[in-house]
Amino acid sequence: MNNKTNWLAIVASVVVSMVIGFLWYGALFQQQWMAGNGITVNEDKTAMFKDGVALDMSNAPMIVNIFFMVVYAFIMNWLINKTNSYGWQSGMMVGLAVGVTHTMNVIVGNLFASNPSSLSMVDGSYSLVLFTVMGTIIGAMQKR
Repeated sequence: MNNKTNWLAIVASVVVSMVIGFLWYGALFQQQWMAGNGITVNEDKTAMFKDGVALDMSNAPMIVNIFFMVVYAFIMNWLINKTNSYGWQSGMMVGLAVGVTHTMNVIVGNLFASNPSSLSMVDGSYSLVLFTVMGTIIGAMQKR
């Protein structure tokens, strides 16, 4: 990308982002997210349904998610370099700005889709935390 790319920071932010996603949509807010999207599971938890229709249990969404996390990390790296936001606090502020912007987009999208506000809260707060943490990690590990 450029000579101010700390590859360890990119990898660390992607790994931490994946952990946050697993916690957010698994342990912490799985029920709210599933309900907001109309997703249910059968009794033995071997099949998922959206509005009564069986969902394909493909790995494609996870693969795309990993790819996008890498893209997000490179964009955050670029923003931090462009704004000279070296250090964890400056990186955190850049990440927070991106997170707030993305959260607003999530809320508006869910309003237009007539999705429940609980879905906006889960997805919006995830975006806020995700980008803030990503910016903090990359800012803290950024080369000057």
